[in-house]
Amino acid sequence: MRTAIIVLLLVLSHAVEAQTRIKMTLDWRFEGQTSFMWLGLARGYFQQEGLEVQVDAGTGSTAAIQRIHTGAYDMGLGDMSALIEYYGNNAGQTRLQMVYLQYDEAPLAYYALKKSGARTIADLAGKSISGQPFEVTRKMFPVFAKAANIDPASVKWVTVDSQLRSNAVITGAAFACGGFFTVPLEFEARGVKREDIVELKVSDVGVRVYGNGLMVSNKLIAENPKAVQGFVRAMNRSFREMLANPDASIKALNARDPLTQYKQEMERLSLLRPAIETARTRTTGFGYVDKATLEKQIEYVASSVSLKSRPKAEELFNSSFLPPQQERLPLK
Repeated sequence: MRTAIIVLLLVLSHAVEAQTRIKMTLDWRFEGQTSFMWLGLARGYFQQEGLEVQVDAGTGSTAAIQRIHTGAYDMGLGDMSALIEYYGNNAGQTRLQMVYLQYDEAPLAYYALKKSGARTIADLAGKSISGQPFEVTRKMFPVFAKAANIDPASVKWVTVDSQLRSNAVITGAAFACGGFFTVPLEFEARGVKREDIVELKVSDVGVRVYGNGLMVSNKLIAENPKAVQGFVRAMNRSFREMLANPDASIKALNARDPLTQYKQEMERLSLLRPAIETARTRTTGFGYVDKATLEKQIEYVASSVSLKSRPKAEELFNSSFLPPQQERLPLK
């Protein structure tokens, strides 16, 4: 009996040691749109793949890329345009790839007070916009301005902390601000009703760019592709279930971070959902990247920021870890 117990303990010990440790950084704080990670961890999906995953909050896509580049993290969530810029300015030194897309369409828009009279992005001509230099709505504004037939140089940028961008609009320091579809929550937190805000979506001027996705270090891809495959499989499973059952996903987030508010995070996920679950993803499945669309995005980025070289689509996105299409379709 004693021998059997010892053998069992050794087996269990070996199983624990066999767990591959993964250090992941989010693109931002613990919020509704990334609650799928907590849902998957709570339901044991990552553990079933032999993975012990540590998830940390982030401070933006550029920071997430830097964390992976330096080897401090194995993977993380970040913006495709930021990844294109990273590749374009670090030829021969790139150390990560995107393997799964979160946003089929970057959830980008500009926001102004309705009383301003703004109705389209063209109405931003000659006005001021608040935002940080690293924000994609600022970096790529020349592309959006060109599509709206206005001179991007006519716009004055007001540099403020990202958390104060809506406040700059409310106080009159700026005409509008840019950001994700969740910016209305920032206005509401400052007493401005949703109906008093106007949303000027980038997609309204015919520009489609991919948003954030899962980026993985080339080192992990080369040394342990099985772990990457398992992580993507678990993430895809969690991602689909988050969209099918937001209530359970947000509750998993609340359990991980009690300071998050259920109602607010449900609303945040709801606002971002149109950029995640689109007519395209209902056909192609989640996580997928179309080469032609990505090549167009590379052109957009190259025309907006200074690049030493122009990366290729196949360098940026590695589709070899995607689960079969049927397993990536929205759950009914």
